[in-house]
Amino acid sequence: MDPTLVTMIVTGAVPLLGLCARLVYKAARDRAEVRQAQLAQDGLSERVRALPPGSRLSERSPGRSVEVVIGAAGHGGER
Repeated sequence: MDPTLVTMIVTGAVPLLGLCARLVYKAARDRAEVRQAQLAQDGLSERVRALPPGSRLSERSPGRSVEVVIGAAGHGGER
């Protein structure tokens, strides 16, 4: 095989492999962020379900602040 042709193929393949690696890394990172948000939401939902009517749940973490009021104690769920 001609050395010039091999050089051209390698020169084209290396950036393509780098691009593929970056895309796979970005997809994996984005999927991990989505999964982390899902787990945080599931945990919040479980804590809210355990609270009686009239309760208040406040959570603060970097980049997120949540305050949930669980119904009214004497109103039977009416708004």
